[in-house]
Amino acid sequence: LPISSRQMKRLRDILSSSFLFSALEDKDMGVIVLAMKECSFMPGQRIIQQGDNGDCLYVIEEGSPECKILADGREKVVTTCVPGDVFGELALLYNCPRAASVDAVDKCRAWQLDRETFNHIVKEAASNRSSRHTAFLRKVSLFSSLDEQQRLQLSSALKAEHKTHGWELFWRAGDAEGPASGREHQSYQ
Repeated sequence: LPISSRQMKRLRDILSSSFLFSALEDKDMGVIVLAMKECSFMPGQRIIQQGDNGDCLYVIEEGSPECKILADGREKVVTTCVPGDVFGELALLYNCPRAASVDAVDKCRAWQLDRETFNHIVKEAASNRSSRHTAFLRKVSLFSSLDEQQRLQLSSALKAEHKTHGWELFWRAGDAEGPASGREHQSYQ
């Protein structure tokens, strides 16, 4: 079934609040949302198995699956997911086996994102964003004395906000507060 506009908005909202997806530009977020596949799980069904290779992540839309870790020969529930939670991302991020098993406790509906799309879009988008921000910082005279590593560090703290006419750039340097507002910004047309 095609994804409804209501589901697209909900997925965008959920993903925007996740550290993995929050920095994606609208275009990349749209690709991610359209690549997601709806899945249903019945009570008692295992969604992922601890130790397996991870090939996808899930976003819960409905239901309360339990995350369990095998310890001392017994599975122990470590958390219960709620709608909006994302799980399975660690295996994709770190290319490692699943850290936990996840079982549907009740009827569960989730959205699945495959490893290939995740790696291609999320990792590539982060790299492209970093390159754009670093190139921008090279053009700002205030930052001309920074070396490449320092520019890369600073670029990771930048957040571009697109406006109808031009854009604004905001940054916060560590815990140091800027003048009055604690946030520096610059507008560009």
